[in-house]
Amino acid sequence: MSKVLRTDKDVRIVASTSGAHDLLDQTRALRPDLIIVGDQSAPVLHELASCHRGPVLLYSAQNLRASLLRDTAKWGVYDHFGPMPAASHPDHAFARRELLRKVHRSRRVVTAYVGRSSAKAELVTEVAALRRTNLAPPRGLIVLGGSTGGAAAVEHIVRQLAPTIRHAVVVAVHLPASFTAVLVERLRKVSVLPVVQGAAGMRLEPGKIVVVPGGRHWTIRGSLPQQIWLAPATEQAPALDEPSIDLLLSSAARAAGRNTLGVVLTGLGNDGSVGAQVVRQLGGTVVAQDEQSSAVFGMPKAVIRAGHATVVLSLGELPPFINAHTQVLRPWPLVSRTTSVSRSYTR
Repeated sequence: MSKVLRTDKDVRIVASTSGAHDLLDQTRALRPDLIIVGDQSAPVLHELASCHRGPVLLYSAQNLRASLLRDTAKWGVYDHFGPMPAASHPDHAFARRELLRKVHRSRRVVTAYVGRSSAKAELVTEVAALRRTNLAPPRGLIVLGGSTGGAAAVEHIVRQLAPTIRHAVVVAVHLPASFTAVLVERLRKVSVLPVVQGAAGMRLEPGKIVVVPGGRHWTIRGSLPQQIWLAPATEQAPALDEPSIDLLLSSAARAAGRNTLGVVLTGLGNDGSVGAQVVRQLGGTVVAQDEQSSAVFGMPKAVIRAGHATVVLSLGELPPFINAHTQVLRPWPLVSRTTSVSRSYTR
């Protein structure tokens, strides 16, 4: 991390510390503009806030719980990043850009309150202002839809989604309404991104995962780059399954156009095929889970056979594809496989 920071002429490292007590001592002595702390130092953030009047950037080699990030905001943590890949790793250049971007972003906070007597109050105000950037519309829409085996597949994907995703994520699995809360809780335990149960009129936000309730059909209203939100469906669904993946995908495509990424996961039947067609017609991307990793290959198979799949991937390949696809600076090129029905990705 130090090597990366030293590549930027506008960044100067004034100290490195060897533990919580050393961190506090060095902070009091040097009064730095920005402090980068590891997640192991989170328990002393309240003490750090008493002697540090600047912002804090949190680093972790693991995915951080969304609840931890919310709790630490009051101690000056305005953002987080990690893990930091090795210099030889293909993701190193991207991670370097993200780290430097977040370091420079701290200047907004520094300018706002350094030297003021009400430093703590100013810090809370500025952190809140930064977090209001999430009120902006998302860059695009990701819809994860499945049926039999779909809950486990969604959990696998959500566990590995990058915390930097600026798309809204909507999850729909064919489950009774009474099981929605259970699925939401499962996803919260594994996701660094916030996970909520959907409701009529709920605005879709960047970096937030919304699970639509079972037992009824849902659609997405509005149009990017304006606000978009969740609404009960008034249209007739092509299939009987609830919630309808077809209606959700079709409305997502109308709301986000080419910035729509539809992912049709394992499940019985053919729900999702009609919606996938609309996504492709309006310039979006459709991913179908492959047969080998599907518990039931019905839904992905229907999408593939109809010719609506942009790419066919295993469950293990889905998270890195989604992460790369949603990064503006790192487009993920598609190449044809040797089979007639499958297309995949390459770096």
